[in-house]
Amino acid sequence: MKRAVAEMLVLAMLSREDMYAHQIAQNLYEGSGNRLNIVPPYMLLYRLMENNYVQDLHKSTAPDGRRRQYYQITEEGRRYLKDLIARYNDFIAGVTLLLKEEGAEP
Repeated sequence: MKRAVAEMLVLAMLSREDMYAHQIAQNLYEGSGNRLNIVPPYMLLYRLMENNYVQDLHKSTAPDGRRRQYYQITEEGRRYLKDLIARYNDFIAGVTLLLKEEGAEP
């Protein structure tokens, strides 16, 4: 579950704009109110690339002289993201129903 959620979040960020690895990790952390952390996200990015959900783009040089590799979501990645979101929403709906039955409604 954690792996699929991490993939979903990274793909969602890349669906909005191309990013480099540190930017992905930083946006995930800050966007989640400092609750979620994937550092470094390289293994996740490599797995997404192996499955043709993400592709590497150009490299650029940051103001501090470091090289940055940018990543982009593919059309296959967009389809996979849509599927992940649907499965995630279905899962959350099921969990919510079970919590209501137990009187532990969030």
